[in-house]
Amino acid sequence: MTQTPVHGGDHKDDPMAAIRGWWDDITDPRHRGDRAELRRCRTPAEVAFVPAYYRLKAALPTWDREKLAVIAGVLADVETPAAGVRLAEQFARPKDGGTTPRVSEARFRRLLRVEDYDYAELFPMMKRLVRMLDRTANIPDLVWGLYRWNPQTKRDWAEAYYMNIPTKKE
Repeated sequence: MTQTPVHGGDHKDDPMAAIRGWWDDITDPRHRGDRAELRRCRTPAEVAFVPAYYRLKAALPTWDREKLAVIAGVLADVETPAAGVRLAEQFARPKDGGTTPRVSEARFRRLLRVEDYDYAELFPMMKRLVRMLDRTANIPDLVWGLYRWNPQTKRDWAEAYYMNIPTKKE
């Protein structure tokens, strides 16, 4: 039995290519309904009722279903990919002309307190954070951060955030 590939091709050796192809498909104006449905999901369980999720699952059949649902639901909120800047760095950077981080230190600390692999809590928080970034995100960093939500990811994100947060001039 053959799997239906996402965005033409076999991506078992390159999961990020599969994810990027799937994201390209759902951001295509012809698939606006799929993306809108995913955006309305409030939990990873709700994502499992959206057909677009199963196209991603078919492309990555060995990936954990819950983690993939979180990735699908959060990626649906991304409109513009950001290259060359880590996601946590994006959280720390102020909006153009601003002086405070896009994501406050208090909100960022709440994110870091989300228990390892607690996707029910992580899912809505990450959707909100992506919106705070004006729906621009480093897709690979977002995907791997969600897939591996653990102490190492939190440490890496904390370093990227706090090393890039604007310093207060007194």
